[in-house]
Amino acid sequence: MPAPSLDYQTPDRPPFLARLGLNSSTSALLLAILLIGMGQELWAPFMPKFIQQSLHDYLKTHLWHLRLSQTAIIVLAVGLFGTWKDLQEAIYYYIGGRIGGALGTRISLIAFATLPLIGYVLLLSAFTPALATIMAFASLPFISAYDSISQPATLTVVGDTLKSHLRIMAFSLQAIQRRISRIIAYLVAGMLVYIFGAVLGVKVGVAISFLLVLLAVVLQVRMLKTDSRDTAPRTPGFSLNLFRRFHPELRKLLLADIFARVAEGMPRELFVLYAVASTDIIPGFGFATFSITPARFGQLLALMSFTSLITYLPIGYIASRPGGQKKPFIALTFVCFALFPLAFWWLGHLLGIWGLVIAYIIAGLREIGEPARKAIITELLPQDAKTAATGLYWSVRSFAVMLAPLLGAVLWITISPAAAFITSFVVGIIGAIMFALLFNRSAGPTNNTAPAAAPHTTAR
Repeated sequence: MPAPSLDYQTPDRPPFLARLGLNSSTSALLLAILLIGMGQELWAPFMPKFIQQSLHDYLKTHLWHLRLSQTAIIVLAVGLFGTWKDLQEAIYYYIGGRIGGALGTRISLIAFATLPLIGYVLLLSAFTPALATIMAFASLPFISAYDSISQPATLTVVGDTLKSHLRIMAFSLQAIQRRISRIIAYLVAGMLVYIFGAVLGVKVGVAISFLLVLLAVVLQVRMLKTDSRDTAPRTPGFSLNLFRRFHPELRKLLLADIFARVAEGMPRELFVLYAVASTDIIPGFGFATFSITPARFGQLLALMSFTSLITYLPIGYIASRPGGQKKPFIALTFVCFALFPLAFWWLGHLLGIWGLVIAYIIAGLREIGEPARKAIITELLPQDAKTAATGLYWSVRSFAVMLAPLLGAVLWITISPAAAFITSFVVGIIGAIMFALLFNRSAGPTNNTAPAAAPHTTAR
């Protein structure tokens, strides 16, 4: 059964903690998000460079029997890596929602946090260029498991333990924790790759990540108290019936969200290839066009997270007030999703490093409406199957966008790198316009109007 919503205006709970939506369970989530998120960002932004370097070293002696150029092979491999990543997320979001709803949020969150350890071991075991490339793909199902599987359970913990007016602030605080950890991680990751190179630098980051994940598991075992389960029975056609129960406005949000994520996904793995120089790789078609160092790229990523960071609390406060408007902030999020790839390409060429600085500030503003968007999702989901419905939402979105990175790679090698960035902008603008025109739920928290199935009846 879902845990009751807590007010936190109790003698043993300081008022400032109540206003921030903190209790033992949400604090455990914040710490796990901090540690696991920091660990992943110590190497994840440079995985395309890891693949590029590994394939380059391999193809130097094996290119003779391949019909494609080295550039095409590398870009296609990186695009496939992005598509593989989105496919894993789509599967795991669905699994996470079903398992989290059935087993309970506490067991699920703790168990899911251990899966990345397997992936890290696989990555650290790759000692040849060919094996490194293979392990980049083989480790991903384990490494990406925590974020994707735990996301539905995380939203359920916040939704079940906090009143509606505290949820945006709780989501804002989680987002702040993520960005603080990412700022540190991006700076460290850039320096690791700058000092050790793409392959060894990523491996050093992975080794540190292993230790951080272990610590996160211990903290969740000790501090995570909430254990919510979905009450809707699992019957044939459960997921299809659950999707049919989505609020009409939630479906509109999902559609706009898909367009925004396609815009993000098409060039997502290509930015670092286009911008960052490699010490021993001759620039190819679009490679290292801006010729910045890995350390500088890490600083741009840190600037992006810092921009997100300074918007969360004020926007969370404004949007969570009675009658606060969520729609404008979510719309701005979708606009920034569209603008970032265009700004990266156009301003980077026009203004150099300062153009990239502006582009990554825009990238940081992509998160300005995320807490409000998550709060709306929790309000509009069927409440008797909240965890499963959350996983279904993200799963549908990920399945819909999973080919975007491969499409971006194909545009890069068949037309030009600019085609990937410009097409991404066009797709994102379409999504932003659709959201502005179609989505009507702009007021503050309200009751979920989706019909809830009674206990022991079929969800419809």
